[in-house]
Amino acid sequence: MYEDTRENIRKLSEKIFDMKGQAERQNRDLTNTEEGLIAEMQGAITSLTKELPQAALTQHTGSLLGGGSIRHDGAYALIAPNGRKDYNAMFGNNGHQWADKDVNFFSAALSGRHHPGLIKNSMSETVPSDGGFLVPSETASRIHAVSLENELVMPRAFVQPMRSNSITMPGLSIGDHSTALFGNFIASYTAELGTISEHSPKARAMELIAKKLTGLIRFSSELNADTPGGMSQIETLCGKGLAWYRDKSFLKGTGAGEPLGILNAGCTIEVDPETGQSSGIAYENLTKMMSRMFAGSFSNSVWVCHQSTIPSLLTLSLQIGLGGDAIPVMTESNGQFKMLTRPCVFTEKTETLNTKGDIMLCDFSQYVVGLREGMRFDTSIHVAFETDEILSRIIERHDGQPLWDTSLTLEDGSTTVSPFVTLGTRS
Repeated sequence: MYEDTRENIRKLSEKIFDMKGQAERQNRDLTNTEEGLIAEMQGAITSLTKELPQAALTQHTGSLLGGGSIRHDGAYALIAPNGRKDYNAMFGNNGHQWADKDVNFFSAALSGRHHPGLIKNSMSETVPSDGGFLVPSETASRIHAVSLENELVMPRAFVQPMRSNSITMPGLSIGDHSTALFGNFIASYTAELGTISEHSPKARAMELIAKKLTGLIRFSSELNADTPGGMSQIETLCGKGLAWYRDKSFLKGTGAGEPLGILNAGCTIEVDPETGQSSGIAYENLTKMMSRMFAGSFSNSVWVCHQSTIPSLLTLSLQIGLGGDAIPVMTESNGQFKMLTRPCVFTEKTETLNTKGDIMLCDFSQYVVGLREGMRFDTSIHVAFETDEILSRIIERHDGQPLWDTSLTLEDGSTTVSPFVTLGTRS
């Protein structure tokens, strides 16, 4: 009885969403004409809604686009390193909702059959073939939660949720403390009625451009059909996989088609090994690295070490007196390692022992990650048809770079420091 009314509401809602989405993709505000049209359509929706009884109204609001709803009213605010980084905190809880309580999203996507809740749309503004099924917010939230638990960089960094493919953020010139402070700030003591010299602050534009990360999953049709909890396993697999590759790019990405990693950033300081040092890690390496850490980053700094450095670090000790006593440099308490009072974490995502980047001292609060809301999931039974396997892909877009573009020269005019310090290659 009310099908025509609900259909008219749905069409108007789609037009509003498409109009707002086009403006977001073009990184611009709505024009006056567009705002007027949206206001008219919202007025029409209000009038049509009044024609529906409460039951029909409830049915409508939970089934926009035939089984899911799309609303984009998340905060999209820059999140500090110690801020909440769960999916809802970044994007709000009003994204695409999966309304089917009997069939979950992955079951529907992997079935190869039509499901009204599956929304297939291009993920890229320029390459329509990059599309897939829009991952519902609740599913994306669970994938994101798994990835956040397994990540090293993003939980400690600034995170900027992105509405569009790129976003420009203001940044200050790092400066040279022998002439000026951050942002070219200077101050001087002046006598009463003395002349105050003018100085213009220096700012720079930082642009985050979303890079596409595509993960591939290949598994048998039997595993898809028979494995208990298979859908939660896919969520866990996707979450851990995205976290691994994101971390790797944030640590050592080139910046070309992928995020700019710390190891390749212009602000990272490389400390030379000791004279004649051909391998391993020496105590002097650590003290010199710490001396090049920006003082404001001490309290946030973390040692990031490749797993292959563990034997060298475990046998590293500081001799005390002439009696042969020694104090280990790396200590452990409740499973947490520390060196020179700073936490120490081990990972395979850096470089191996004796190579530049095998040990780094990092303040990840001086790194920013840009994260797009939409995840995409697509599947094909045709690529591996002969082996009766299903090939799936999950697509996410993000970017990252240090907040610093160069190291800081201290007031003495010669010493340079940075939030990111690494040990050079030993050979």
